[in-house]
Amino acid sequence: MSIKRMLLLVGLSVLFAGCSTSRFYGSNSTAYSDSSAKSMGVRYLLGRGVEQSNEKAFYYFNQAAKDGDPFAQNEIAYMYAAGKGTARDYSKAFDWYKKAAAQGLASAQYNVGLFYLHGLGTPADKSQARMWFQKSAAHGFEPARVALSR
Repeated sequence: MSIKRMLLLVGLSVLFAGCSTSRFYGSNSTAYSDSSAKSMGVRYLLGRGVEQSNEKAFYYFNQAAKDGDPFAQNEIAYMYAAGKGTARDYSKAFDWYKKAAAQGLASAQYNVGLFYLHGLGTPADKSQARMWFQKSAAHGFEPARVALSR
């Protein structure tokens, strides 16, 4: 799978999973309230009610991510990985994905697995990839289940 295709799938999994917090968060975690910074990040990323701007989305997601919001951390990681609104930096993307994954965000756990699988921002490690896919799949995240079946 090409890096561009993988990043597209990562981004799509984030957007699709964002429609349902039950698919985003593990059963033992608490869903974060909708912070204004995170909301503004989503609005700018998607162009909802404002002119679409990756740079402004990055700015607002970064504020919410630094406040510990796992959804925003996952989005910042995606933006670093895709080079949207900031320079592409797989190491920073990996670090942010791990922060969100540590809070039980299933899509972030899947993304950490992808980064380990493909050696992005970290040395490739198939056993670590599998472990993170298993954590994500345990929360019902379908792309992780598919990854485990391959």
